[in-house]
Amino acid sequence: MAKLYGNNAHNGNAQLKREYEEKMQAWKGPKTISNVITMIGFIGFMGTILLSFIGVMPSVKSTVEFWFIALVGAVMKSITNSRYEKYKGKADALDIGIQGEEVITSTLTSLPDEYMIFNNVALNYNGQLTEIDCIVLSCFGIWVVEVKSYKGVIHGLASNDMWSRIKTSKSGKEYDSEIKNPLKQVERQVQILSNVLYRKGIRTTAQGYVVFPVAENVNVDSDKVFLNSSQLKREILSYNQVVLPKDRVETIRDVLTQL
Repeated sequence: MAKLYGNNAHNGNAQLKREYEEKMQAWKGPKTISNVITMIGFIGFMGTILLSFIGVMPSVKSTVEFWFIALVGAVMKSITNSRYEKYKGKADALDIGIQGEEVITSTLTSLPDEYMIFNNVALNYNGQLTEIDCIVLSCFGIWVVEVKSYKGVIHGLASNDMWSRIKTSKSGKEYDSEIKNPLKQVERQVQILSNVLYRKGIRTTAQGYVVFPVAENVNVDSDKVFLNSSQLKREILSYNQVVLPKDRVETIRDVLTQL
């Protein structure tokens, strides 16, 4: 089994998810109260209208008061629902990301003992900042992995700046949106990693890959993009020629653990 260095990739997102869930809970009470106020105002207002139809004339004051209560409740409901749904959406998105990262980590740690996994590696080279989702290291090479937890079907060309994502709702309606080409992102990460290692006296290259672990399908003209972690694992294992001596691997390991 490969050795995992540092925290699991999803730990940071898990903490952020908990923070969003706490904010959701903070807005849950006001959300419920606003719903009750709206309902009271609406029922009271409709009650005064109904009384007028059966010949009982309620006071203008009570009608206006119930209308005002309903209006205030509706405004509060709009605000509280908006805040609640905002944090719920962020928490749900992070949950999907965590699931994807867990799948990748679980698969990669099942690599043989000579492999090392480094998650969430922050790099800074001459002001160029990046955070790499995962770096795999062994005597057979270095692999930089970018995990994209997008649902739906991904379409794009390696040369494009933007890719298309088509997501189908439960009702069958399709939604088309754009995402930045992650291949260009991982190419930049590979270059920054190579520069950081070169500064430490290590001249070597790395392979960059993108994985969409929760997507339905990926239609991209590149052999650097995978739909699942099993495809990525097979690709890494296909490199079976030793390119890094043991002492060089240990040096790179030390550099990565100190970042």
